Amino acid sequence: MVSFRELQARVKEFLRFSKQEIIGLGAAILVTAFIFSFRDWGDEQFEFVTGVTHLLTLISVAAVSFGFRLSCQKIYALSQGYLAEFKPWWTGLIIAVIVTFITIGRIPLIFIGGAVAALMVKQRLGEFRYGFSFFENAVISLWGILGNILAAIIFAIGLHFLPQSYFFSKGLVMNIVMAFCALFPLPQLDGAQIYFGSRGGYYLAIGVVFLTALLLLTKTTFGLITMIIIAALAGIIYLLIGSEK
Repeated sequence: MVSFRELQARVKEFLRFSKQEIIGLGAAILVTAFIFSFRDWGDEQFEFVTGVTHLLTLISVAAVSFGFRLSCQKIYALSQGYLAEFKPWWTGLIIAVIVTFITIGRIPLIFIGGAVAALMVKQRLGEFRYGFSFFENAVISLWGILGNILAAIIFAIGLHFLPQSYFFSKGLVMNIVMAFCALFPLPQLDGAQIYFGSRGGYYLAIGVVFLTALLLLTKTTFGLITMIIIAALAGIIYLLIGSEK
């Protein structure tokens, strides 16, 4: 990893969301919010105000989750001399909506697309084998999964203090589902990049996502504390083994 000052300079200069990314993210946010609010338009009968309130809440949840996820990928990519850009999977969004209608919202899917990394020649000079690396591309994609897990922990903490919060409850579930769906080894999703770039990293990611779901979806204090400790230890280990230029 590059020095903090160098990363800070790269983030300041290159961390941007293009017009195409914003359009794709906007569509993904609206579709995801619709899918997760599908069964929340009233308990026994249709309630328009309740449904709209839930939909708007989920739009904010999806915006925060997607923005955080992609920012993690972009920042890590910049640290390695790559420029990551979000590419929406329009067919995947349609598939997710169709599945929602078929299952009456019982199976929410998030097939939004993934990050595509482009080589930044100037920033890659001096790197070991400074050309395009499929392994580093896999790690960039993996950071999307890690971003969802970190976001899930944050939402779980909020839910711990506000157990009745619709915002935190849906945010927790949405990020875990997003991480799980992203692991599908399809060309348009991050899972394919991870699978072909690092087979070990792919299987590790599956294990981490299932462990996160097991610990956080139980909504117990023990599960939350355990997940926070695991995340903290993983962060410390990552900082210790990272080499600074």
